[in-house]
Amino acid sequence: MDDNSARGAPRGRVAHAPTGFRRMTPGLLKADRAAESFAGLPEGVKSPGQLLAALKAAAPRLGISPRMVHAVDWLFRFTQPQDWEPGSRPIVWPSASMQQEALALSPTQVKEINRRLIELGLVTMKDSPNGKRYGRRHEKTGHIIEAYGFDLAPLAARHAEFVRLAEEGRAERAAMGRLRRRATIARKAITQILETAQEYGFTDEEWITLADETSALVRALRDVERPEEMETGVKSLERRQRAAREHLENLLGVVDSAPKEPENRPHQYNYKPSLDPNQDTVITAKRCSGEGQGLMLKPVSVLARGGKSAVSARRAECPRTWSSARA
Repeated sequence: MDDNSARGAPRGRVAHAPTGFRRMTPGLLKADRAAESFAGLPEGVKSPGQLLAALKAAAPRLGISPRMVHAVDWLFRFTQPQDWEPGSRPIVWPSASMQQEALALSPTQVKEINRRLIELGLVTMKDSPNGKRYGRRHEKTGHIIEAYGFDLAPLAARHAEFVRLAEEGRAERAAMGRLRRRATIARKAITQILETAQEYGFTDEEWITLADETSALVRALRDVERPEEMETGVKSLERRQRAAREHLENLLGVVDSAPKEPENRPHQYNYKPSLDPNQDTVITAKRCSGEGQGLMLKPVSVLARGGKSAVSARRAECPRTWSSARA
């Protein structure tokens, strides 16, 4: 038998025994490359604190949790201004026990925090030969002579990214604020239209449908976070508002200015919105059970509070429920 064949190879062995060294993950390699490009504070940055402020502003856009930001903030306290000068490196070396006590975490949790900071590309590690964190500074200048621990240089390399994402976040929040104000205006206008219709005794299915769909949209828009989805829903509300107002104006053009008793009210115009909630909103219709139940009385004022419904009467049919469709 050929001893060089795969069949004759030793069984149950690996290429090498585990060493305990830090794993070379994509996040670590990316953070290392960012740290190697460190040449001092970026252009336009006057103090190291601006780097930390930029990270905090961009954290929501990056999906970085407050716990991670707090961990970086704590490490940042150990740096000194000269550490951020060209030719130096912002390395800090707090012990594991200090980190556990300061962050009120267990040893396992601290290890997980440090791993996540590396994977997020916020810090990298400079490991010592014995695996311990330590460092020495010049007695007079305070410059780092030798240091092993957390290297915060990636924060400087990513400053422009942080600033850009923070600005995008501010613009998005401003856009969401404008859209929510438009939604409020449209909702109140529809409430006013429904109250007027109710006052004149217009209780056809079109008004019930308008009230239910408006309530569903208002509820769903509370959970929308993306401007493009919010804008879709707001435009749908505004289209319903315009269509309902036009319909109400048509009805009021053929009746007296004062409300009439039921027997004197005019024949109702069969108004049906041409809008399809499945197509022009972020809301998706769902079917439910319970058909054949009796009529339900619900005041219009409920819609003014963004409540469940705003109908004065409901035909015996399954009410629609809606959910927000995420992109």
